[in-house]
Amino acid sequence: MKQTKKINSEDSVYQRLKTAIRKRYIRQGSQLVEVALAQQLGVSRTPVRSAIKRLEAEGLVNSIPNRGAFVITPTQREIEETFLVRAQLETMATRLTTNNISPGQLQELRDLIDMETDIFDENSLDEYYAINDALHLKIAEFSGNKVLSSYISELLDRTRIFLILFDPFYKLEYSPTTEHRTIIDAIASQDADMACTAVKEHINSSINGLESAGQLPEDYLSL
Repeated sequence: MKQTKKINSEDSVYQRLKTAIRKRYIRQGSQLVEVALAQQLGVSRTPVRSAIKRLEAEGLVNSIPNRGAFVITPTQREIEETFLVRAQLETMATRLTTNNISPGQLQELRDLIDMETDIFDENSLDEYYAINDALHLKIAEFSGNKVLSSYISELLDRTRIFLILFDPFYKLEYSPTTEHRTIIDAIASQDADMACTAVKEHINSSINGLESAGQLPEDYLSL
């Protein structure tokens, strides 16, 4: 029973810290001080330390020896360059997949979009990020190029961090799931050029969403 309570406490602290980073209650570059956070959350330092380690493993926090743990501060240029490379590699993968996809693989993609739609409508962001990445990675895997798929997987991990940091979904003026369906429909019709164009437009939408989310409202306060 005590072990269960400990795990639940660690999960709770982790979720609260991650939400605070996403909503920018804890701003980028802020130091995560175990003692202060433990007091504010009403827990011991142990679950706070575990939560910070989980955030570090996800890439949201950077621990500096003899200084402490800090929320990462990616630059706009770093974000744009990462998405640019991802767009190029995913375009390559999409073209290969479009030319070789089987009916069974196509159905797998459609099933993922159906799951994604349900999760997005429920506003479950962590689950959404996972299913979103799964869909993009599945298209890469179906290309048949393992090296290409590996690089795309790495870039998906990096861009997911940006999405979490800037939480763009509450400002989206487009539907990611609709754009995904456009990509899959183009793949299904074996129109590689249309599918590649849809991928580029989709990733550009992600960049634009991040830029919009990066603008703080006038009434924003940071304590």
